[in-house]
Amino acid sequence: MPRKTKKDSKKTRSRLLEAALDIFSEKSFSDVTLDEIAGRVCLTKGALYWHFKNKSDILSKLIEEVFLDSERAFADEYGEPETLADLSSYYKKKLVNPDKKNKFMKVYALMLRRYEWPEDVRSDVFSNLRSLMQKEKTMINDLLLKSLREKIIREDIVAEDVSTAITSVFSGLFILTLNDVVTDDLSKCIDFICDAFIKELIHKED
Repeated sequence: MPRKTKKDSKKTRSRLLEAALDIFSEKSFSDVTLDEIAGRVCLTKGALYWHFKNKSDILSKLIEEVFLDSERAFADEYGEPETLADLSSYYKKKLVNPDKKNKFMKVYALMLRRYEWPEDVRSDVFSNLRSLMQKEKTMINDLLLKSLREKIIREDIVAEDVSTAITSVFSGLFILTLNDVVTDDLSKCIDFICDAFIKELIHKED
């Protein structure tokens, strides 16, 4: 029997994660079994243990990888804003018609049932999500610091505070958009929010 390559192993791992996503979407965490996940792709539970420690590890890795893949794909396609004026365009690309592909929406639906998960899984998942949010916050913070150095915005601006506010506002808007709570013209909404931030940032005190 030919020895499995690294490529084969990666493919098997992906198949297990896809099977797990389908099954976790169908039933509660406590009702899912490792035998069921492995059986969905015609593997044994022993083969599953080669890739994952346990059921909690599968769920944690599943959510982490879907969110990370989504962020990487967006970054590869659109890059990062280079000036404050680019923020509106950046968030329009990210929020207007967000990626609602089947896999992403299944993971998002799982997030709504997070209180069914073991504490260690919730902690692990939210640690990863905080890291993603921190990455975006750092991007905005660097943009603000650059604008401060170039004297584009007020000298009394605290970049850390403003980057937190901007990231929080748009993260909340993203969640509302995914849930179809916000159905108005998002482009206008994003323009208004960005314009309000920028006008306040460059406002000169009398």
